[in-house]
Amino acid sequence: MSEDIVWINVIPNPNKTADNQPDWVAPPNPNAPEGKKWTIGVKIGETWHSQAGWNTKADNGELTGGITFKLTPNSSSSAPQSTENKGFTSKPTSSNNQEYKF
Repeated sequence: MSEDIVWINVIPNPNKTADNQPDWVAPPNPNAPEGKKWTIGVKIGETWHSQAGWNTKADNGELTGGITFKLTPNSSSSAPQSTENKGFTSKPTSSNNQEYKF
């Protein structure tokens, strides 16, 4: 395959519950560890992307028959997330606190 071609594979979104969620999503990754809901991504250069698609609608809200795609870089391939506390309190340690014991 040519390095200049990007293949985007999507399936109907089985978990769509709201209009702002995509109508089309990447298929499940059969190599995902048990309990993980990984999907098959698209690698562009050195970065993996997740693909999603929405059924295209005209200004009046009617479906046009098209799909609008969005490629989003996966967070695991981007800069590491900060682990600093952003002002939120830590969860209580219930096993060490008498007031949490029943």
